[in-house]
Formats: sequence, C-alpha cells, structure tokens
Amino acid sequence: MKFVAQRIDHVEVLVRDLEASARWYRETLGLEEVARWDPEPVMIAAGDTKLALFKATEEGKNPDPVGEGKAHWHLVAFLTDAAGFAVAQEHLLSLSIPFRGPVDHDLSWSIYFEDPDGNPLEITYYL
Repeated sequence: MKFVAQRIDHVEVLVRDLEASARWYRETLGLEEVARWDPEPVMIAAGDTKLALFKATEEGKNPDPVGEGKAHWHLVAFLTDAAGFAVAQEHLLSLSIPFRGPVDHDLSWSIYFEDPDGNPLEITYYL
C-alpha cells in the first residue's frame, strides 16, 4: 500500500517571544490559539492551517541544523480570495507592516512580508 499524506498539519516557527508572537499572528492574520503545551509549543491556527510557535534558543539564532546556503523551508503562504487579498493589504498597511507586492505570478497574486522575528510570510490568491 502506498502512503499519501492528507495535508500539512503544521509548520514549526522559531520565535523570540511566544506570547508576543501569538498576539501578532492573531492581530495580523487572525490565527487563534488551538492548543498549548507546557511550556511550548503554542499551536495557533486559521481553519486547518496551523503554526507551532517554539521559543528560539538564542536571540536571533535558529537552533536547527540547517545552515546558511543549505536547502531549507523558505516561507509560509496563507491562502485567501481576491476580496481578502485587497483587505489583507489594507490591514497590513493599517498595522504599519511593510510588504512587497502585489506580485503577479500569472496564475496567482502574492504579497510578501515578515513576522517580528524575520520569518518570511506570503498571502496569496489564485485567479
């Protein structure tokens, strides 16, 4: 029997401050806390899209073994529709969060920005 994954369950994100990051994701992207371990991670979600927030071990350092120049995950992209895409840009502007775009990818449009810890994020919608 062949294994086929159903979907991505969660993406782990290393942050400096668990509470501040959970608040930022709630205020910026509407992700709500769905679970919490003691002391970490804090699991936040929008529907089936979940992020597991873990505390970084060193200020600004990623403790995982992936080093500069090696293959690694690049960003987390959140899906919306055309109306939500326009609202997302207005919302980021209202929060003074700089973003790049909109970028036309022929089949989709995207904007790119970072969380307070410099983790790259994308909001996208498909035509």
